[in-house]
Amino acid sequence: MAYDMDPALAEIERKVEAGVSLSLEDGLALYRTHDIHNLGRIARAQKERKSGKNVYYVLNRYINSTNVCYANCKFCSFAADEFKQPERVFRMTADQVFAKALETGSNFNQIHIVGGHDPRQLSLDYWLPLMRRFKEALPHVQLSFFTAAEIEYMAKRHRMSIPEIVKTLKEAGLDNVNGGAAEIFAEETRKKICANKVSSENWIAIHEELHRQGVASNATMLYGHIESLEDRLDHMIRLRESQRRSPGFNAFIPLAYHPDGNELSHCGWTSGLDDLKTFAIARLMLDNFDHIKAYWMIQGLKICQVALQFGADDMDGTHGSTDEEMIYHAAGTQSGQYVDDREFRRLIEDAGYVAVRRNSTYDTFPYDWAPPVSEKEAVSVS
Repeated sequence: MAYDMDPALAEIERKVEAGVSLSLEDGLALYRTHDIHNLGRIARAQKERKSGKNVYYVLNRYINSTNVCYANCKFCSFAADEFKQPERVFRMTADQVFAKALETGSNFNQIHIVGGHDPRQLSLDYWLPLMRRFKEALPHVQLSFFTAAEIEYMAKRHRMSIPEIVKTLKEAGLDNVNGGAAEIFAEETRKKICANKVSSENWIAIHEELHRQGVASNATMLYGHIESLEDRLDHMIRLRESQRRSPGFNAFIPLAYHPDGNELSHCGWTSGLDDLKTFAIARLMLDNFDHIKAYWMIQGLKICQVALQFGADDMDGTHGSTDEEMIYHAAGTQSGQYVDDREFRRLIEDAGYVAVRRNSTYDTFPYDWAPPVSEKEAVSVS
C-alpha cells in the first residue's frame, strides 16, 4: 500500500544529496520519524555513495588482556578491583598474549586488544617489547591496540606528553587505535557514567594527535543508557568536527548498552528499531566518515545484517575460534564468540552486497589470501 513520505525526511534527503551537513535538529527529526523505510533508503543511498556495493569484514584476533581497572564506570560489567574482587581478577603476561594471538594460526590481518586501567600491565615496559615482537613475527598483521583512555593513563604514568607517547607507540608498530572510551561526550551525562575516565575533550585531542602522526583510529558511541537523543547527536557532531580538523577516523561504531551486571541495569536493553535508526542516523550525520560498522558482537548477526540496509558497510571481525570476548559477554550479550568468514560472506551477499576482506585501515585482500610462507615459518620458530 502506498503511503506518504515524512516531509521532514524529504527535506533532509535534499540536504544529504546536496552535501550539506545535517544539524542537531535534523538528527532529532530522524530519530523521531516513524518512516523507517525511507530513513533506511536514504542512509543506504549515502552508504552506496561512499563504498558502492562493498561491505567489509576482517579476519582478526580479539584479546582482553586484563580486567583489572580502577575507572569504575557505571555501565561496565567487566572490570574487577583486585583488592575487593580478587577471585575475578585476570591479567595475561606478554608471552600469554603473544601465544593467544597465534593459537589458531597466522592467517589474519588484525590483532585487536583492549584491557583495563591495570597499573601492573598498562605500561610501556609491557607493551613496547610485545608490539615489536608481533611486528617481527607477523609483518602482515596490523596492531589495533588501546583506547584513548589507556593512552592517557600511560602518558601520565610515564610523565610523557600525548605527542611523545603517540610517537613512541607508533615507532613500536601501532597501526590503529580502537574507538572505545568515547562513551558519550556530553559532559553532564559523562560525569554520571564514567567520571574517572578520560574526558571527552582529551579523548578527541588524543585521536587528533594520533591522526596528525599518521596513526588511524576508530570512534564509538555508547547509547541506550541515561543519555538523551540530544547527547547522541552532540556526540556525532563533535566527531564530525574532529574529523574535519584532523582526518584519520576509519569507522564509527555505535555500541548498544548492555544492562546485565552493572549499575545502570534499570535502563534495560535497546530495541532493534533504536539500533537500526542509530546506524542510519550515524551514516547521515557523519558525512565525512567513510565507514559505519555494525559490530555483530554487540547487536547480533541478524540485526547487523539488516543494518546493511540502514547505512552500515562493515560487520567487523571473525575473531579467532578460541578467542574469548569478555566485556560485552559480562554484560549479557548472546552473540557468541566466533564467526567463520564464510558465514560473514554469506550474510553480506544475502543482503545484496559484495563481501570484501580488509585490515584495520581498509586495505583489501582476496577472501582466500594467506600470508607468505616465509612469514608462517617465522611464526613457527618464534
